[in-house]
Amino acid sequence: MKHFIRLLFRAVIGVAYRAYRAEGINALLLLMPAKLIAPTLRQYGATIGERAEIHSPLIIHNASTESGQHYAHLNIADDCYFGREVFFDLKDEIRVEERVTVSMRAMFLTHTDVGKSPLAATIRPHHAPIVVRRGAYIGAGAIILQGVEIGAETVVGAGAVVIESVPAHSVVVGVPARAARTLQAGVAIPDIAGEASR
Repeated sequence: MKHFIRLLFRAVIGVAYRAYRAEGINALLLLMPAKLIAPTLRQYGATIGERAEIHSPLIIHNASTESGQHYAHLNIADDCYFGREVFFDLKDEIRVEERVTVSMRAMFLTHTDVGKSPLAATIRPHHAPIVVRRGAYIGAGAIILQGVEIGAETVVGAGAVVIESVPAHSVVVGVPARAARTLQAGVAIPDIAGEASR
């Protein structure tokens, strides 16, 4: 039965892509079984490592690059985990190194564009890549903005808004995110939610 469902989903994916290109795939990523998400993204241009686990609904914005490639700005290394309702803005590259955990509803925003607002005269469209180094943990509902690098084995607390790069082995919390402590190997830390409320 599972094999039949996979074959059916693959056929639907092919039809959706032919009809609507990346937008067709994006619609299916909202309900696709986790085991099909990484292979589908690989097939359509993303670089996804081995044993990456990505849950639906997955929301992707700006899937197509200027050169017409789809999902090429998404680069996920081995053994990463992404919870439900993660949001990727692929206007620029999002690079996630190995063994990163991203909790539900985290957002990665690589660009700013005020559109037709009168502010367009002073705020020009801007985009920059996001890099998440190996072993980092991104808490539920955290927002990572353009140009940010999250250091190796860093903890971003739930609901934090990260507007500037964070060094390795840090714990950052709050809006905007600020350093709460530095991690030491082998030393347990208290609940991150407790850190964020201080």
